[in-house]
Amino acid sequence: MEGLIDWSLIATIGVIFGVTLLGAYLRSSRRDTCLKSFEGYHVTLERGNGKIIWGVMELEATGFELMYRDTVQDANHVESSYVMYSSEFEDIQAIYRYVDDLNEADRERRQRDLNRYFNPGLLTRLIRKVQYFFSLANDSMTEVLGMIMGRLRRPAGRYITDASDQHLQRFSSVVVGSVGGQFDPILERLVGKKVVVDLWEGDVRHEHVAILKDYSADFYELLDVQFPQNRALEIAVHQELEHSGMSLVCDEGILRVTNHTKLPVLLQSIRMNGEEEMLNVVVDGGESLALYPDQLVDHAELTVRVVREVDMIVPRRRCIVRHRADRFEPSVLPEIIFDLGFMLRGDSRLDAREARLRKSLEQHPNSALLASNLGTVLMQKQAYAEAQIWLERAYGARHALPDNGKRTLMLLHELRRRLKKSPASAAKLAAETNGEPRARNGTAQVDARVTVRSGPPKEKAG
Repeated sequence: MEGLIDWSLIATIGVIFGVTLLGAYLRSSRRDTCLKSFEGYHVTLERGNGKIIWGVMELEATGFELMYRDTVQDANHVESSYVMYSSEFEDIQAIYRYVDDLNEADRERRQRDLNRYFNPGLLTRLIRKVQYFFSLANDSMTEVLGMIMGRLRRPAGRYITDASDQHLQRFSSVVVGSVGGQFDPILERLVGKKVVVDLWEGDVRHEHVAILKDYSADFYELLDVQFPQNRALEIAVHQELEHSGMSLVCDEGILRVTNHTKLPVLLQSIRMNGEEEMLNVVVDGGESLALYPDQLVDHAELTVRVVREVDMIVPRRRCIVRHRADRFEPSVLPEIIFDLGFMLRGDSRLDAREARLRKSLEQHPNSALLASNLGTVLMQKQAYAEAQIWLERAYGARHALPDNGKRTLMLLHELRRRLKKSPASAAKLAAETNGEPRARNGTAQVDARVTVRSGPPKEKAG
């Protein structure tokens, strides 16, 4: 009877079955450490194409599901969630958790998580060190486990075949991969520190200041990011609009904007009669300013950038941790929040905007606002020499600008930071501006009475 039983076949089947089940369990239970921090929170997902989805995150090893707070119905179906598979993670632009929108329970849960992470106990530190060790010694540990499996195989060598031996070797790789992680010695030094990251948003690279909480093979987790977001506000004459902590009143040719928050707001542009004009004006927290459009129509669209405090998960393919920010000056934060960024390639829209501004300056050569806006466009195109001339010219007449030159000064500071980081650009600028007349503060005779004025038009004498 014993001769009829093929014990090697039974042992092989048993090994394959057991190893497959255990390996499947390890793989299915392993979830991205950064994404785990957002599980159970209401988050906003931004995809690379600009599509926005929000809901409560439920995470699995193969992706996550965003559960809507309310059911959504369109012409074809009713939906209550959005599924994002792990194979689609490379299309994620960012995942946001709005700190200022968290309820009291979620705020407490977030704080407990941060306390555990940044003030870990002995066991937590030991587990992280073990994971760190396994990550660095991944290949070596796989070979060691393979040798151990080989030693264990000898007593049962008559029953374990080569097929089951191959499964044991693959199993050792799964075990090491599950215990270890994608640890980086440089990033380990920066965990819990304030850093500056370069984030690619479309074709523009922007800088953001954040606390690096964690990282994985695919993502960074960033905390306390002051993140600017675009808002398009529909304004109408004789109506007051409350939005994003601002109030806007449009009446008698005056557009008054009041910022009720503690953080600055950037008024980017206004669209009237299908034409868009740059504003480039900053309204500080708690302040109000009045704009005087020349031809204010019944309805217009104001584009603004408001600052939100967010925690972010961003793909590593779109983001790089570039600098420490231990000695970061809080006063510089608004300038970094509203940085222009670096264009990765040319933009035909910038070319068209530059052409319009130059034409307008030919008609209104003393416009401070047009000078500042042209300097802004030239900075985006990295034409620093001419940009500096126009910005300094506008700042020389800052009292004629709607925000008294706050935004123009931000741009001048950003220009200087760029030149400090790029000696080649600084040398090129010095060569290009050699012998050029430069506008000094208080000497440029310019005003802001084109498109948007800092005050009502003066009556002509007589």
